[in-house]
Amino acid sequence: MTTNLDVLYRYELHPTETAMIALGKARGVYGIRKITLDEQQKTMRVEFDFTRLNRAVVAELLRSAGIDIVEEIPLTAPLPPKEEPAAPLPAK
Repeated sequence: MTTNLDVLYRYELHPTETAMIALGKARGVYGIRKITLDEQQKTMRVEFDFTRLNRAVVAELLRSAGIDIVEEIPLTAPLPPKEEPAAPLPAK
């Protein structure tokens, strides 16, 4: 059984031809399911089996392929801040 996880990274510089070739080879790494590049948004989405790999390994794999990773972008909306209970009104 595999347990897939998606992670989204933003990169700064467009990958070179050499980096794209290395990225193609990275798709063959056991546990990497899919790599999708969005050139307009300068993002790269990686689907991987998180029972085999973790986010740090995936990021290092992309960097070693020559991808200029700037940041990981959350795929879920941040949780809203907890509301503090209203202070009770002073007694008169």
